[in-house]
Amino acid sequence: MKKIITIIAAAAMMLSAGTAFAQVNFGAGYVNSADKTKVSGETTTTAVNGFYVGGGYSIPIVAGLKVTPGVYYNFLTKEDVASAGSLASVTGNLQEHYLNVPVSFSYGYELTPDFKVFAYAGPTLSVGLASKTKITGSALGVSADKTIDNYDEDYKYGRFDVLLGVGAGVDVLNCVRVNVGYDFGMLNRYTGDGDITRHRNQFTVGVAYLF
Repeated sequence: MKKIITIIAAAAMMLSAGTAFAQVNFGAGYVNSADKTKVSGETTTTAVNGFYVGGGYSIPIVAGLKVTPGVYYNFLTKEDVASAGSLASVTGNLQEHYLNVPVSFSYGYELTPDFKVFAYAGPTLSVGLASKTKITGSALGVSADKTIDNYDEDYKYGRFDVLLGVGAGVDVLNCVRVNVGYDFGMLNRYTGDGDITRHRNQFTVGVAYLF
């Protein structure tokens, strides 16, 4: 019993020592998402742009190695327009909202006391909060709107994804962080029975403030 108590106490001391040097970051940035759909061997890619905002909590492990869990909100949007001369046109406006929970492992190297470089990698659980397409059609001066819920069962589009990401960045003056990263979607978001795969990758670049 004494050994168990000793082990628990030692673990608690190690955890408290790590969290004593933990660092909180809050930031925002640009997102370019590539939605790749493969049907019968032919792949089409749709680019969607947006932004992210959120924060993380970096906990030192050993030397320059850290683990950083976080929570981020992503907003993506795209507008397409198709027309038949000057008589008719159709506009489709896509908007998607995501909640992302990354857990990244990073290694940093201090070049000077005020300038540090680092690289990171890790998984992200991504949950689609909403995905809707608003279609507006007009012909001869008459227009009509319709909104489609892309997560409706008829569209076979899954909400959940697991992303595997890599990236790099710099910390300046121990208070500003600039980072770039790329995430690969691991799950097939097509939920139907057809021979179709649908994956979403994303490129991000952003700035964060370190507390």
